[in-house]
Amino acid sequence: MPPGPYLVVGLGRAGLAAARALAARGDGEVRVWDEAADPPLRAWAVELREIGVDVRLGGDGIEALGDARALVKSPGAPPEIPVVAEAARRGLPIVDEFEIGWRLTPAPTVAVTGTNGKSTVSALCVAVLAAQGLEPALAGNTEFGPPLSGLSGGYPPRTIVAEVSSYQAESSPALTVDAAVFTNLTPDHLNRHRTMEAYAAAKRNLFVRGDWAVPLAAVNVNDGFGRKLADEVDRRGGLALRYGSGPDARYRIVECRWGLRDAEAVVETPDGPVRVRTRLPGAHNAANAAAVLALSDGLGLSRDATLAALATAAPVPGRFEVVPVAAPFDVVVDFAYTGDSVAKALTAARALTAPRGGRLIAVCAIVGRTGTLLGHEVGAVARRLSDHLILSGTSYRGEPRLPTLAALLGGARSVDGATLEVAIDRRAAIARAMEAARPGDLVALLGRGPTAREATDGRGSFVPRDDREAARELAERCGS
Repeated sequence: MPPGPYLVVGLGRAGLAAARALAARGDGEVRVWDEAADPPLRAWAVELREIGVDVRLGGDGIEALGDARALVKSPGAPPEIPVVAEAARRGLPIVDEFEIGWRLTPAPTVAVTGTNGKSTVSALCVAVLAAQGLEPALAGNTEFGPPLSGLSGGYPPRTIVAEVSSYQAESSPALTVDAAVFTNLTPDHLNRHRTMEAYAAAKRNLFVRGDWAVPLAAVNVNDGFGRKLADEVDRRGGLALRYGSGPDARYRIVECRWGLRDAEAVVETPDGPVRVRTRLPGAHNAANAAAVLALSDGLGLSRDATLAALATAAPVPGRFEVVPVAAPFDVVVDFAYTGDSVAKALTAARALTAPRGGRLIAVCAIVGRTGTLLGHEVGAVARRLSDHLILSGTSYRGEPRLPTLAALLGGARSVDGATLEVAIDRRAAIARAMEAARPGDLVALLGRGPTAREATDGRGSFVPRDDREAARELAERCGS
């Protein structure tokens, strides 16, 4: 651990967890700074002050840096903001909350990274490790577990499965995990990384750094970056197990089919073909299952127990999640908001509607600050792959809706395809989809996944907004 005093930058979930962990450790004064001062942050500030943490809200954070000897960065804090830049100028260690959690939690760690599929692969890893009696804890950049530093202080888990974003990996200079999975690399987070090369370099840190390589990696070699990454791991003495659908894959998907709630794939492995059953529709989920099968084999775990765990593992909420509705059509909710993930979700849905002669109705939005960069591609892909496309606005942290919606609309108008509508309000867009749906159709609500709130401004005000609840309620109204 770098020595204190510490300044934790950013008071979100990760910053809060890091501040608690460092305060409990007692190795130096802990200060926390955040530029915002909205109600949730003020409430967390009261809690931290009660355990001796100095919390400062507002300003640029440089005064809060004071005599700090290390800066602990929340993943969402960009490296160019004044306080981080000043720490770098002073030569202070700058470490992400994720690495602090890794240093404080002595347990074998499997890291899962990539643009898409991280949450599903992480959940499958947890299911497989649990089936082998390894008592895994899920942590990291996930909605379904704590930040990694949130695991410290109590009884340590036997194993950790950590979902890792590029934001975390880029500022974890000493992190050396025990195994890692790479799912894919497609355009995302370019508002932060600026270029695909920088984005890829952040992911690469989890697998190779200098002469070090992760001991075991499951790597998707359908991806050009993945092929290079696997070769780098091998050259440095690690074991890269290649999976995918191409000839380079040692775990090669040769067949897959799916229904609304189940799927089956045949994977050629070094030991011969294996039939893999899951509850996860889509070719992309066959790849996710192949990744975990490869990882499990590399860890020397029971093949039978692995296959049984994959067959029964529950789908991740908001990832091609089927919403039960009182209507003669199907509704699924998916987090897909990049061009690649939208294409995969809609392709999976199209395979379900085509045999029964139904239509695919898509409602698309993009959460977060990348909408203006991704919107054109997403709009074009969604219109090409659906029969009826409804573009909607949404806001996760107070970002304006209209610029993203304009980018989506520009992309949709650049191609021929589906009937096209626009509704700024997300609930109104879902209502329109429910009204348009006929027996045999499938309505895909994309872009928000399990998100249960919507920002109403940039000052921390939110209202409840869950696509699944809206779909159930509006489908029932349309049927009455």
